[in-house]
Amino acid sequence: MSKMKAAIYTGIQEIEIQEVERTAPGPGYVTLDTKQAGICGSDLHSYFGHWNQSHTLAAGHETCGIVVEVGEGVTEFQPGDKVTVECFSHCGRCVYCRTGHYNHCLERKWVSHNVHGGFAEYTTAHASGLFKLPDSMSFEEGALVEPLAVSYRAVAQAAATYQDRVAVIGGGTIGQFCLAAAKAAGVKETLITVKYDQQAQLAKELGADHVVHIGETDPKEYVNDLTSGFGMDAVIETVGGGQNFDTALAIVRPRGAVVLVAGYFEPLEVNLSRIVWSEAIVTGSNCYGNSGMDTDFQASIDLITSGKVDATKLVTHRFPLTEVTEAFKVAADKRSGAIKVHLCQ
Repeated sequence: MSKMKAAIYTGIQEIEIQEVERTAPGPGYVTLDTKQAGICGSDLHSYFGHWNQSHTLAAGHETCGIVVEVGEGVTEFQPGDKVTVECFSHCGRCVYCRTGHYNHCLERKWVSHNVHGGFAEYTTAHASGLFKLPDSMSFEEGALVEPLAVSYRAVAQAAATYQDRVAVIGGGTIGQFCLAAAKAAGVKETLITVKYDQQAQLAKELGADHVVHIGETDPKEYVNDLTSGFGMDAVIETVGGGQNFDTALAIVRPRGAVVLVAGYFEPLEVNLSRIVWSEAIVTGSNCYGNSGMDTDFQASIDLITSGKVDATKLVTHRFPLTEVTEAFKVAADKRSGAIKVHLCQ
């Protein structure tokens, strides 16, 4: 097979373009001509060495592209299809797949576990994680389906309705999309905490009712005043760290819901007494699956194509793949004004 360019981690805060072999897709797999890929918070965890780095395979899972080759047994996709990609494969046979919880598939494999992901000229992915996109959807929108699906599921896990006040902790990509998904669901009132000015501005554009800048205002005091001491009906924590978990527990009302969707990469010290006396319902949100009668991915595609979520508002920077080193530096430093950084081909 021919060579292709791929972005490979070479050390802590080091990633560079290398020439690698482009291999044919194996049985059940599909190869895409990568068009656009987003740098995710989990990619940054790997970049900083919090999670494992592969020094031989390109990462990247917020991906959109065109099918160029299909492996043995793949019949539902063909060359020319515009698709987006889930970050893992699933077998479709185990008890979790059969009951709509395929994010817990007993044979789940990450998109780049033994093949190159979206930070390469060609992405290889299992057909089980592919979704066809309408012709009207841009490649940029297609690369935003994955993070929106993560957030859509987190909001669904909160089970919030038009009666509820929902708080989102964190103004990054997942936090902003949680805000957008909550607005699309028609919740009563939304609040989001932010750290940077660009996050505050975006949150206002997405329709947040309350934007709390943590450098200027204590979220606990703000919520206490806003709700007359009652608390928020649901809190979605998207940042990680013990302090943010404690904040979520402090601002949720008794019997309210706390959803954890952040990337927790180390043990935390958290005051759990609040859970005991408030009876707050604490749950996690793991990627995406079926939160209703359809998949979270398909629901997110529909939210974008219907115009209910203007996903491209989140993209602040765009770089060609060859400038991946600079792209990661910008994505890793929010003082750059970054929210979502995309690699475009």
